[in-house]
Amino acid sequence: MKSILKLKTIEDIDRELSIIIACEKKQKADISLSQVYDFLAESIELSIQRIGSTNKRNTINKLLGKYKYAKLLSKGNYTKANQIPGFPPKDLGDADSALLRLKTSLTAFRLHSGPFAEHSVFGELDKKQWERIHAILAVFLFGYIQLYGDEKLRFAKEREQRKEKSFTEKKHNHPQKKKDDHETKPSGHNNRKWKNKKKPHHKGNKNQGGGPR
Repeated sequence: MKSILKLKTIEDIDRELSIIIACEKKQKADISLSQVYDFLAESIELSIQRIGSTNKRNTINKLLGKYKYAKLLSKGNYTKANQIPGFPPKDLGDADSALLRLKTSLTAFRLHSGPFAEHSVFGELDKKQWERIHAILAVFLFGYIQLYGDEKLRFAKEREQRKEKSFTEKKHNHPQKKKDDHETKPSGHNNRKWKNKKKPHHKGNKNQGGGPR
């Protein structure tokens, strides 16, 4: 399910999750909150727990995995033509337990420095690469949750205020250079006119000040 939501880091996922928790919400399709939370939590858990389990990948598969990873990053989201294997999982019906599992997995990933598991499709990934995968997956899964009500509007307004504040601070820290005072100094165009201006000729000077011929 395509979404305009943009997430790139674990912190972004955590921040969006806090908004989902605070807002009124309903599911967009036959996918429950527990399914969304459980699947994302499982993906994060496997990236740090399934260490040592490697797939036999030849050179072609490795190159193909890198290509698919780069293509996913360029798109920035999963599409209907590129669905996620294993989703949706079985609905266990306990959204609170699934939410706690997701929060725990986010903290575990944040504290984990390595090593990381090999991805079943993309191959070997480091922490930053896995983080991008989780963020794109979160965008896809959170797309099944529809937020509404005053809480959503309040969070959207706060986001805009943070963006404006950040822009203002950057502008303040990098002020534009002051331009020279054009009123006190002639411009280059006027200088050229002044240099090319002919001197007035005196009457009686036949050769117009050119000296004896």
